[in-house]
Amino acid sequence: MKKRYQYILFCLLILIIYEMYLIVLYKYKDFQINSYLSYITNDNTKIGESIEQKKERLAYVKTNAFLDQIAKTSQNKKNPGEEAVVFVTNQEVEEYKKIDTNKQMIGGTKQEVSPTLGMTNGEKWIYYVFHTDMRNN
Repeated sequence: MKKRYQYILFCLLILIIYEMYLIVLYKYKDFQINSYLSYITNDNTKIGESIEQKKERLAYVKTNAFLDQIAKTSQNKKNPGEEAVVFVTNQEVEEYKKIDTNKQMIGGTKQEVSPTLGMTNGEKWIYYVFHTDMRNN
């Protein structure tokens, strides 16, 4: 009979250990779920704030004042009745005086004439393949 009680006691001990294991396991899973939920809610609030900032930026970009500012800065436009004033330092004025405007407007130095100018298509192929000019022969 003593042996029988020992088996029952052993089975109860295993059952208690198994129940302790389940309790710890479920508490750990509960902790993981709660931490994941808090992470998701924090991330959700950050995304919501980002969306609000982007909506505000979009609303600002769609305004006429912003479009007017962009047109003035990037396309060098102005509203009717406005005058554009450019502030230049003395150093910049001296640098501009050194620039030869005629040379820049005309294009500077003459560009070299292409060696294939006036050649027929066959002569151009011979020139490109053999690097010889058949017109001079």
